[in-house]
Parts: sequence; structure tokens; C-alpha cells
Amino acid sequence: MALFKKNKTASRARDKPIKNKDQRGHYDFTRLRQSRKTRADYAMTTSEAIYAAVSRIANTMAAMPIHLKKDGVVQKDDPLERLVSYAPNASMTPYTFKQTMMAACGNEGCGYALIVPTEGDKGVDRLDVLDPACVVPYRDIDTKEMWYKVCDSADPKKFQFWVHDSRMLVIRHMSANGERAIRPIDVLRGTLDYDEEIKEFSVKQLQNVSGGIILTLPNSLQMSAELKASTVNQFLDTYDDSGGRVCLLEGGMTATTFSQSPVDARVLDVERITRNRVATVYNIPPHMLGDYQDTSYATAEQSMLEYMQLTILPLVIQWEDQLNLKLLTWDRVKNGYSFVCDMEALYRADTQTQAEADQKNVRNGKITINEIRKKNGLPAVEGGDEPLVSRDLTPLRLILSGKEDS
Repeated sequence: MALFKKNKTASRARDKPIKNKDQRGHYDFTRLRQSRKTRADYAMTTSEAIYAAVSRIANTMAAMPIHLKKDGVVQKDDPLERLVSYAPNASMTPYTFKQTMMAACGNEGCGYALIVPTEGDKGVDRLDVLDPACVVPYRDIDTKEMWYKVCDSADPKKFQFWVHDSRMLVIRHMSANGERAIRPIDVLRGTLDYDEEIKEFSVKQLQNVSGGIILTLPNSLQMSAELKASTVNQFLDTYDDSGGRVCLLEGGMTATTFSQSPVDARVLDVERITRNRVATVYNIPPHMLGDYQDTSYATAEQSMLEYMQLTILPLVIQWEDQLNLKLLTWDRVKNGYSFVCDMEALYRADTQTQAEADQKNVRNGKITINEIRKKNGLPAVEGGDEPLVSRDLTPLRLILSGKEDS
């Protein structure tokens, strides 16, 4: 079964490199085109709350290393380890790759990466991020397998080729049928429209008069319009000459200042409601978007723990499942191979808490001294690779039998 079905009218296959060098090895810049701004880029610029939520999640996932391990040991010599932890493709670092995938997922509801095979289809050459606006999922009615219709990123109306699900890395925000993802932007459309109307109202308020001076003149009704204007101009000139500090009033004239709030207090309530709704849709705590009104955590560690468990952990499991399913065979999985997201770096707390955790782990033989030193950027020491265990914990059967080692 062919995993790639190229359209006859397409100019080139997506998984083939562009030949953009001449015979002398110089680049032909006439073949380069300007990058098209994706629909997700436009969506992120419409709301500060949307941008904050998407960037928070994307940056967290991007900062989390992913390694190919066998029985807990990183497989540094495996080509797939190099692919996910060093160079997913020629133009992206692992951080940029994961950040871009999560940004697309947070806006379009789905992030797609094309799994490009090596020559001879003996491995994976690279992972190319696709514009989700140019990918349409389909399900085969007979086999129930998923296929993806990929359009040209330069011209979304121009069909390029079909891709089988086994050749597509897919990260979904949410889907009701396992096919088409639900866009968070669509869920928040009403909230964003209402928030935009409130912002326009606030701008109009700021453009209106927020303060001024009322001049009271005796017999002002008998004054002509020219005389009134002249009196006001004289008052302003005198007021400006004094630097806005002293003004001498004559002829029974009095001056009274007035002011009004430039922004309605209800506008702030609407912004808070918007942040809460965005936080709800993206499954993140509201305080991550700057709303600390209902925060009841005693420490920052507790707040971070909620964020990691409710928001990041489901995404970590989805990344690991997709990488294991799409890049590993079942035989390798049975032999102990798996992709693992390193969440330990994000779980690190303050120095005292981390020191206590390391001490307990060493005393129970969970980790070695050299593993802790490596985590803290320190060189290994002699004998530090041997697991240790505390002798103050003795099985009860040894005490009852009187055979406890003294």
C-alpha cells in the first residue's frame, strides 16, 4: 500500500528536496519565496489572552526534552534519538519544532508533521511541520484508516498529495470523532467578539474628555460669543504662562475643575471574564494568564504542580504515544524502546525541597550520586555510580528471626 499518493498536476512531491543550487554549488535565490503568514499567526494577534495561553503551553512543551530510551537508558547512537533531540529537520531545532507544533495545535486545534522517510524507506529522514490550514483529514470508508489531503502552502487551493496516517505525526487539542480537531478559537469566538467590542468602547472613552475646567463669569449671558472666546483664551494663556500653577481671576470670575474616570470599571471585569474563559478552554489555571484573584496556593510549587498535572501531562502522554506509534515498530516497543518526555526539569522546586528529594532518592537506591551531580552540572566522582540504600530500614522478618546483621 502506497503511503504517499501524489497528485498528477502537482509540480513536485512534498517529501522531495528543492534543487536550488546551480552547477557551481551557488544558491539560486530566484527559487526562494517569502514565507506565507499562516492562519494561526493571525489568530494569535487578535487577543492577548489567546497569545498568552498558547505561548505558555507551547514554550513549556518546547522546553521539555524528548529522548528515545531503552529500559530507562537514552539511546544516543540511535538515528531516532538524533531526530527528536537534535535535528527534526534542516531548519528547526527540537525547541522550535515542538513550539511550532503546539502553537498550531493551540490555534487550529491540530499540529501536523510529515514523517519523511529516508532513501529506500529504511528509516526516518526528517519531520516537516505542515500548515494545519492546508491539511484536511479523511477516513477511508472501507478500511477505516485515516488519510490526509495536503495542499500547497503557497496556494491552499492547489492539491498536492495524500498522506497515510502512519506518515503523519498528529497532535490534537481535542476531537470529538478522532478525525477533525476542534479549534479553540471557534469555541472562544463569542467571547473574543464581545471582548473586542468592549475594547473599542474603551478607546472611545479615552478619546473623550476625561477632565477640564469650568469658568463661571458674572453676566455671561450678556456677553457676545467673541468676548466669551477672548476671555477663555486669556485665561488659558495666563494659566499656561504660570506653568499650570497660579492663575489670577478678575471681575468675579471663578474656576472649577472636573474629572471622570477614563475607563469604565466594568471593562476590567470583562477582561477578567475573558481571561477566565480562555483559561478554561485551554485547560490552564487562570493565574497563568495574570488573574490572581482566586489564587489560594501557599507556594509557587503548588501552583506549578496544578499546571503540570492538568495541562502539560495530557500533552506529554499524547506526544509520547504519537512518537511511539509512528516512529517505532511493535517489536522495538516489546524490547523496551520508547520515547520519553523528561518532565523532571519542569518539576524542580526550590533548592531546599530539591535537596530533600535527592537525599531520599539516594537513600532508597532510586538514583545514584553521579546522576545527581550530572543533573547539577558537576563531574562524576569515583564510586558515585553504585546505588546506595539506607541500612536503617530492615525487613521485619529478619528482626523476628534474630538474624539481623549487626
